[in-house]
Amino acid sequence: MKPVKTFFAIGIALCLSACSMYKPSYFGTKYAPTSTVATYYATKDIDKPFKVIGHMNARTGRSESSQANTRKNVIEKAKQIGGDAVVFSELNRHVNEKMPDDFTIKVEVIKFK
Repeated sequence: MKPVKTFFAIGIALCLSACSMYKPSYFGTKYAPTSTVATYYATKDIDKPFKVIGHMNARTGRSESSQANTRKNVIEKAKQIGGDAVVFSELNRHVNEKMPDDFTIKVEVIKFK
């Protein structure tokens, strides 16, 4: 019975660590949390004054559901750090020989002035 408990504990730990792998990493200034975050794909589309308060890097996949999940995670993180909007700017592909390729998206977090 003890091996079953050990495998179960290891399985739970792996699931939790895998979930945290796809959370965005943030580097920048933090403000009071916000309740809404606008999304953009180019800073030229923003029609009001703003400043970049930080940068995020988030892992994503090729599928629409994976990208939607990444978008949701980025927006939630931006709310927590007080961002008013995010700009999804650059998709990078990391080629792996024996595993599926990894994709990361760069994100700028902005605060309206």
